[in-house]
Amino acid sequence: MVGNRTIVWFRRDLRIEDNPALAAAAREGSVLPVYIWCPKEEGQFYPGRVSRWWLKQSLAHLDRSLKSLGTRLVFIKTHSTVTALLDCIKAIQATKVVFNHLYDPVSLVRDHNIKEKLVEQGISVQSYNGDLLYEPWEVYTESGRAFTTFEAFWKKCLHKQMDIVSVVPPWQLTPAEGKVEGCSVEELDLENELEKPSNALLGRAWSPGWRNADKALTEFVEQHLLHYSKKRLKVGGDSTSLLSPYLHFGELSVRKVFQVTRMKQILWTNEGNSVGEESVNLFLRAIGLREYSRYLCFNFPFTHERALLGHLKFFPWDPDPDNFKTWRQGRTGYPLVDAGMRELWATGWIHNRIRVIVSSFAVKMLLLPWKWGMKYFWDTLLDADLESDILGWQYISGGLPDGHELERLDNPEILGAKFDPEGEYVRQWLPELARMPTEWIHHPWDAPLTVLRASGVELGQNYPKPMIDVDLARERLTEAIFKMWESEAAAKAAGTEPRDEVVVDNTNSVENLDTPKVVFLEKASCATVSANDQKVPALPDSKIDHPPTRKRPNCMVEEGQNQDNSQNHNKDIGMSSIDQDICSTADSSSCKKQCASTSSYSFSVPQQCSSSSNLKWPWQEQIDMEQSSSKDGAM
Repeated sequence: MVGNRTIVWFRRDLRIEDNPALAAAAREGSVLPVYIWCPKEEGQFYPGRVSRWWLKQSLAHLDRSLKSLGTRLVFIKTHSTVTALLDCIKAIQATKVVFNHLYDPVSLVRDHNIKEKLVEQGISVQSYNGDLLYEPWEVYTESGRAFTTFEAFWKKCLHKQMDIVSVVPPWQLTPAEGKVEGCSVEELDLENELEKPSNALLGRAWSPGWRNADKALTEFVEQHLLHYSKKRLKVGGDSTSLLSPYLHFGELSVRKVFQVTRMKQILWTNEGNSVGEESVNLFLRAIGLREYSRYLCFNFPFTHERALLGHLKFFPWDPDPDNFKTWRQGRTGYPLVDAGMRELWATGWIHNRIRVIVSSFAVKMLLLPWKWGMKYFWDTLLDADLESDILGWQYISGGLPDGHELERLDNPEILGAKFDPEGEYVRQWLPELARMPTEWIHHPWDAPLTVLRASGVELGQNYPKPMIDVDLARERLTEAIFKMWESEAAAKAAGTEPRDEVVVDNTNSVENLDTPKVVFLEKASCATVSANDQKVPALPDSKIDHPPTRKRPNCMVEEGQNQDNSQNHNKDIGMSSIDQDICSTADSSSCKKQCASTSSYSFSVPQQCSSSSNLKWPWQEQIDMEQSSSKDGAM
């Protein structure tokens, strides 16, 4: 036991507390904690500027924590993760490699391949659940099939027996003998000199690191959780937990979050505090949506490229690069949408409700491909999380059986009056509208000329006119839906309709749809692989029954319809002519960009997407650097 030398491969589990891989390694002997940064393998999902800033701060925090326990975190920058691991194994004569599971499509493929190669070398490999309440392969229907609606999935989770897991953190670590060539956290090049001035502002609002995550959780539970049900829909302020970045980077254990909030729920239930009970239920639902995002990505690994609902393959998206840029820059002419997009660019953060509104505007009002929006969120969000991004954008674009109906289009003006009734959020992020009366703040185009002049607003000059009328957008959406039906019918008649996707009607309430039973790729049994290791999904080649006939909607959803409470990022497909050329992240290396030569300010869009106009707001001038630094890449 004492002679065991174990490599602990850190990824998105940057904590000491409740870290199954680290705890297991510490029990068995000496350890070598390693963080491997391989930009080449990140491909099209190379993290954005603010996300990389958080990662850098978190790694430095973890390194300090490990040093206090007797060892250090070895940083390695490489072009091949498996090569780096093999070099570490050779340097310290390691007998085992341990890590915690990831569930996004890119990591699933990479981890499986790395595990195979290490086992072939005779290295014991064990992986653990450090990210979820339940592994994706532990939650299925009675017939062993995957759930395709959140309510059914979460109900199953809540009724499963949950063991109270308490992984005792190590109080001391024995460093493995041997010399490993590493680098400093600065030499990982997670931020360059041009980014540091902007990143310095992030440090005023956020404190990355696993110890800070624990403080943030305590503050939320003790001070804000009670009123979560009332405040969660108010945009801006402290209306949400603000825990998502900590959860994404694994600085905070989701098991701990669940258990702490459940204890509060029990306490409030005993006290008869119905407000507290409701708040906990809604907050746990948000945790459930995060679980569900990983569940979907594991059971349907194609969802980062195409919708779960197959008929959306025929939707005629409008891949207009000018509209895409106008939306990104917050110049749509709809104040709530513009405020959200400008806050996103300035801070890397927006309220979940704003995420729903701006993404819905892009997909429904502008008919932009949902994958473009998903990629932009990935590049700009501080808590950018691929699985949650996929769930959110598929939900908004009608790509999920229980998502927004494709024909549902909500008026941004009405949403503004509902979620920002006093216009405080709009005034904060649109200074040119700061003097607009509340009566007109969400639809300045209707304001009398005298009001506009008194407010210093010149439509079309210092604030744009609406880029598209709501009624016209609704007509375009309806026309696109009918074109989708026609294309689908033509494909059926020609016998070319795809048979490998889930297709159901979500215009009415839907029951959970049984999907093909998930099987797992298994190799010959090997003593070096733990029974708890990561499983790899693969659908059998059996034929799928003919899908039910899709109903045509009788009418469009009325404006102002109650918003769904599902989250967008913690919580979207049609394949336009542009999208059809996009290769699979998991299957092809040709679509991986060379990140080392890409400026941190670049934003990769399909080749048809280019930008040319300038911004008028000083704090957004950096966006225009996209024009000179962006490289074409797959979405």
